[in-house]
Amino acid sequence: MAFQELPPVDRNAEQLRHDVRRGSSAVFVAQVVSQLISLIVLAILLRTLGLEPYGLLGMVLPLLALIRIFIYSGLDVAAIQEPLLDRQKASALFWANQILGVLGTGVVALSAPWVSWFYGREELVSLTLALSGTMIVTTLGAQHQALLQRELQLGRLSAIRVASQVIGGLAALAAAFAGAGLWTLVIQQYAEPAALTVLSWIVTGWRPAIVLRGTGSRDLLRFGGHYTLSAFLLYLMSHVDKILVGRFLGSQALALYYQAFNLAQKPVSLVVSPLTGVMLPALAHARGEASLYRQYAIGFLRFLNWIMVPCGIGLALVADETMAVLGGPRWSDAGPILMIFALMIPFQALFNVTGTIYASLGRADRMARACIPVAGIMCTAFLLTVKLAAPSPHAVHILAWVYFVTFAVCVLAYVGYAFWMSGLAPQMVLRATRSVWLGSLMMALAVLATRSVFSLLGLYSEYVLLPVEVVVGMVAYFLVTRRMSIEYLIGGFKGFWSQSRENASQSQAQEPSQRA
Repeated sequence: MAFQELPPVDRNAEQLRHDVRRGSSAVFVAQVVSQLISLIVLAILLRTLGLEPYGLLGMVLPLLALIRIFIYSGLDVAAIQEPLLDRQKASALFWANQILGVLGTGVVALSAPWVSWFYGREELVSLTLALSGTMIVTTLGAQHQALLQRELQLGRLSAIRVASQVIGGLAALAAAFAGAGLWTLVIQQYAEPAALTVLSWIVTGWRPAIVLRGTGSRDLLRFGGHYTLSAFLLYLMSHVDKILVGRFLGSQALALYYQAFNLAQKPVSLVVSPLTGVMLPALAHARGEASLYRQYAIGFLRFLNWIMVPCGIGLALVADETMAVLGGPRWSDAGPILMIFALMIPFQALFNVTGTIYASLGRADRMARACIPVAGIMCTAFLLTVKLAAPSPHAVHILAWVYFVTFAVCVLAYVGYAFWMSGLAPQMVLRATRSVWLGSLMMALAVLATRSVFSLLGLYSEYVLLPVEVVVGMVAYFLVTRRMSIEYLIGGFKGFWSQSRENASQSQAQEPSQRA
């Protein structure tokens, strides 16, 4: 990939529309594949490893997530939204990431004894030390992935992400079948990001110059600082509850709580993460034209609701069957927790996407300002809930409900502030998504009716009930939202086919020059 130094505003609206449609199509297809791979690997590992390894990993992951906030420091996002990014600036951001990665590795390693002391588990020392090196592995490819996003090379980025996921999954499965136990999860934590880094370097072809000063990147570092503050506040919202569960309720409760939360987040990460990968460069390119910016923002939010609303409601309805099929009897207690967290999916997706609106406008400072009260309210609710509910056998369920209710209220305020700042009208989004809510209601009724029929017939196998519920729910939703669904599905496959032909043409055009 040739390094592009053109400012985003140099793209005309038609070219931008074409690039966005093409990239969105590739992301859609890639995420379908990624979702299947992820669920297959997870199901095998849950059954093979049991609760304890996931509980121990869950005690270390909050520390890793915290340090990664500071080693990234929003520098990848800064590169994507920068109006004019040259080689010198990109190289400076790359080396800043590497310095922070080395420091982060040291901080994680030095924290190992403290993690063990906090949770009262000696085995966490070796586990934390083993995972400390993942800091460097992830930073090595951060700027290369940011360049692919910036240039809307989303088909290539999606392909290498899926390939990396396959490599990480195969490595984990091989380790699990070899009896590696807890270390299976450590291998997975290294294999996937390492593959992603190597493939990113190969695909971009970019090699950073050795430069740190005199590049004019100070404004980018300032933007990264504001973005880091926002990320830290978001970290508090999404990890303080897990830390408290592990500290006061133990590894078994943490395993159930953490995996239920993670499973509910899979649709969010697998759809919203690549969607924001399209949104950020697209909106950053369009921010010079207010009408085009609003058009794209509402279009993205409409698409987000089309996927995430039925996904959240549907997963909540089949939560018990999902955990029974994926994890077996040992994970059945996570079903009710998954049901609660599934209801959060539309709110979580909207929250994450709203952050992209702030970033696309270059206003990470306002995003940080909006996150401060949200983080404060959420953390206070977590602390009070764990303190009051810890003696109860249903403490994790109570905490999950408090998380959902508090978060839903905070999201409405957070999104409202972003809409006001960007000039978006909430009623326009609501009008564009009316059929989504009606379709989700009909889907829920269809799933409940299917379950009643199975109960009357005496059929209690989750392996039969779950796929039937999913198919019936999807059909009911499609019938109500058929115009919108056909629009996205046909547009997605056309865009994917166009991109495939364009990539093939580019490859053929490059062959003569390479031979020459």
